[in-house]
Amino acid sequence: MNPHPVSLRACLPDAVLTNDSGIIFSHVTCDSRQVRRGSVFVALSGSRCDGHQFAADAVRRGAAAVVVERPLESLPVPQAVVADSSRAWFRLCMACRGNPHHRLRLTGITGTNGKSTTAWLLRDILVTAGRRTGLLGTIEYHDGRRSCPASLTTPDAAEQARLMQQMVRNGVQDVVLEISSHALQQGRCGELRLAAAAVTNITHDHLDYHGTLHSYRNAKARLAGHLPESERILINGDDEGCRVLHESGMLARPAFVCGQCPNADFRFEVLRQTRRKQSLRLVLRGVVMEVSIRLIGIHNAFNALMAAALADRLNVDHGAIRDGLAQVKCVPGRLERIEAGQPFDVYVDYAHTPDALERCLETVRFLTSGRVICVFGAGGDRDADKRPQMGLAARAADHVILTSDNPRSESPEHIIRQIRSGMRSGNPVQECPDRRAAIDLACRTARPGDCVVIAGRGHETIQTVGDRLIAFDDRAVVRDILRDVSAAPAASAHRPDCSCPESVSICR
Repeated sequence: MNPHPVSLRACLPDAVLTNDSGIIFSHVTCDSRQVRRGSVFVALSGSRCDGHQFAADAVRRGAAAVVVERPLESLPVPQAVVADSSRAWFRLCMACRGNPHHRLRLTGITGTNGKSTTAWLLRDILVTAGRRTGLLGTIEYHDGRRSCPASLTTPDAAEQARLMQQMVRNGVQDVVLEISSHALQQGRCGELRLAAAAVTNITHDHLDYHGTLHSYRNAKARLAGHLPESERILINGDDEGCRVLHESGMLARPAFVCGQCPNADFRFEVLRQTRRKQSLRLVLRGVVMEVSIRLIGIHNAFNALMAAALADRLNVDHGAIRDGLAQVKCVPGRLERIEAGQPFDVYVDYAHTPDALERCLETVRFLTSGRVICVFGAGGDRDADKRPQMGLAARAADHVILTSDNPRSESPEHIIRQIRSGMRSGNPVQECPDRRAAIDLACRTARPGDCVVIAGRGHETIQTVGDRLIAFDDRAVVRDILRDVSAAPAASAHRPDCSCPESVSICR
């Protein structure tokens, strides 16, 4: 797909242009190493480095102009001085692709947990309604015909523009976007105009980046600014973080409230629940409908409500809402059931925050006749304050096996100690830093009627250990182990090689 020639002056009318000679360009980059002759280089001010220090290198490599937030001396090319280089970067990337976002109906979803599930449910509703739909989210990017694994929950402006251009070519009408707090804080979504938007919840996460819960909430509140002034944002009325946004005025607009609280505009009620599905009664601004979904747990009942409410705001027929919700068999790595003929349940879940882990374990606890065995850890080089809270959240499990997640540069044993410091359940706890061995131990420990939960990584297929990237998919590992467990005689079952003690310890 050939980029569109763009006038720098026309694209950035509010910029102060120095030495302007009517720059026309068709390539823009924020990485000086990717500059080619005639490129426009945008200096982004990031949290780790300042792009302005690479402007001279960009010029040496052939940049025809630079976009900066402050004038730079001794550069022999035109400079466009702007107030916000991130916003300019977004505008230039989209312009080079023919501004595809103007030809798509966009829906944005943010929140600590539930973004992916809500997005997948909404996409199936829209497809059922006959709308070709794209998706940009944590699990995958889908251009209306093909999907590829996601690198970021919300891709950068260049990738958004490229994918949206492809969506337009594929006849896509609607796009569902998961929008992270990082993307909102960094202005990664630039001037995207949303037709509908929702905040699923706001609980403890990413404080290593945002610093405080107030700053984290404030970043989430920025989503409302991408809506038309006349449009209300959807929020979770059962969630304290969303209530703070609403009551404090951070959203700067009215909101539709979703949940089970008395003032909810969109409500749900769980009618029946089994280990494989649940039936719900949804109330969409006074219209009552019964639906069946193949996702378990009250948190997924809420996700279904939020998807239905967004579809309602997008004027989707209620019959398509009901049928679309019924279509979804599972969301990858979100309480994904793994079956290999074993006499106990196994779920792989992405839960990596205290709230998500607690909800996940409460869900399976309600549906399990035997014990709940949970394997989890916490990511390294990330928000360490939540680790003891993760330990506390595991109290709904009968047996916990602490292991590594993506330890990155940190010691898995150190992370495990921090998680364990918050545990108060009195239930058996084992430490097994080798994740494969920990999963093996859980599956060999399980008895008929038990439930094993492998939490933290969900759909992820790569584990980061130090500076190594290791192929590791919890779902594939579980299937391999379950085949071995089924083939092994019960009397001679192999004990996995890990650092777990022969007898478990009790956390007090």
